[in-house]
Amino acid sequence: MTLRDGERRSPTEQLELPLSDQPASPVAGKVLRTTVVPPAPPRIPAAEQRLIRVLAAGALIMSMLTTLGALTIDPVAEPTRALGVAGSLALTVTLGLIALLQLRSFHGHPGVWRVRRRRSLRRGLFAGGLIGGYLALRIIGLGGPTGLFIAIALVAVAEAAISRAEIDSV
Repeated sequence: MTLRDGERRSPTEQLELPLSDQPASPVAGKVLRTTVVPPAPPRIPAAEQRLIRVLAAGALIMSMLTTLGALTIDPVAEPTRALGVAGSLALTVTLGLIALLQLRSFHGHPGVWRVRRRRSLRRGLFAGGLIGGYLALRIIGLGGPTGLFIAIALVAVAEAAISRAEIDSV
């Protein structure tokens, strides 16, 4: 069928193909439409969600206490209170980092769950201990940047060794 200028095909004629262009027999005369549905993201178990929320709320509360303490004291005149603020900063970093590492581990490895809590707890404690320890040493007049870099290197090596030693390491 040839069309003249201005003529249109009907919907049924649009689906018809010339004999030379016919598709293979299983799909002859059918228009196949598929939609791509992205896979649903893996759900975080309810207990882990609760733990992450509690840790994040604790980090938020501790950050407010740390800010309040840091703005109201003089570390030279009141070293004891300054050590308390350093401890609260360490706790803030620890709680916040544990929550973030938990979220990241569920994002990165959705099917592996055995060592998540232990690893994120260990890494958060390492980071909080480094920050709190360095601040405490600086408040009492010891330590310096070189000692901090050495401590960071030691913690990195220890973390790498512990992570490699875990049986279900991810």
